[in-house]
Amino acid sequence: MRSIIGSAAPLMPMTGYYNGRGRAHEWAEGNLENWNGYFTLRGTGEIVFSGEKVRTQAGEFLLLAPGVPRTYRVPLPKEGWEFYWLHFRATPRLNHTLDWFDRRKPWQIHPVADVSLRVRIAATLEEAHHLNLGSPDLPGREAILESMLETVMLRIAASDSQRGPAPLIDTRIEGVLERFHCDIAANTDVGALARAAGLSRSQFCLLFRRGTGCSPQQYIEERRLEMAAYYLRTTAQSVTEVAEMVGFRNPFYFTNRFKRRFGKSPSLYRSNRSGDTRTVPVPTTGAGALRALRQPRREKRGRGIGANPIRLAVV
Repeated sequence: MRSIIGSAAPLMPMTGYYNGRGRAHEWAEGNLENWNGYFTLRGTGEIVFSGEKVRTQAGEFLLLAPGVPRTYRVPLPKEGWEFYWLHFRATPRLNHTLDWFDRRKPWQIHPVADVSLRVRIAATLEEAHHLNLGSPDLPGREAILESMLETVMLRIAASDSQRGPAPLIDTRIEGVLERFHCDIAANTDVGALARAAGLSRSQFCLLFRRGTGCSPQQYIEERRLEMAAYYLRTTAQSVTEVAEMVGFRNPFYFTNRFKRRFGKSPSLYRSNRSGDTRTVPVPTTGAGALRALRQPRREKRGRGIGANPIRLAVV
């Protein structure tokens, strides 16, 4: 199956959201006049140029130069590919500050190692997309969006330049982290994770702390609570559903841990933040909203300013 995602339109910057899982999908780029950016939330995507293939994964910002014909593929249908896309012009500030915008480079990948920064970037892109969808005639819309996208790219560049020597992470621990970030709600029993890494529990915990600076339990809970806070701000899912989406099987335990982390219950957190970001209701099926989130769904294809994002899995 082939289709075009994106099109020439007077509204700039353009934004969109895509989530394809369950079947192979391929499409051609429809906007070659501007710079294109893709921030992958989950899964793997493949970009095919003439004689070259490039893959991008969760937590990477892919920058594509104008004027280079290409197609996109979901190479691993079971894993899928979920991302925000951008069509934009390089502003004077970006051209002056970054050396990214060289049209002789057809593609660049800028990884975001800091998971909390990934969440903030995704939140900014979500907000930009909502602004594009909900307020296309807003005075100053283009300047506001350009400022938001500048912030995203400058923060990515700053995090890369200021990161310094990264702690050495054992490749076996890296494998476990990759699996966790691909499915944040999956079972994360430390003993099972250690066995998956081919290590004893004590070796696993030692190498994990050495590479991340915290224990496996601390790391997993912190990432889950960060994502829970994001879901509470940006979806209409119930607290119980949010808890399950991020891997807490007991909603009472989730509420206790969330309150300890953020200083207020999930319900109060949501009500206090409701003015910051609009909630997005998730369409339900006969099996219910939560099941719909977990199952493969049709791609959300964007034309012009794109399709409305329904959920986010950034890790």
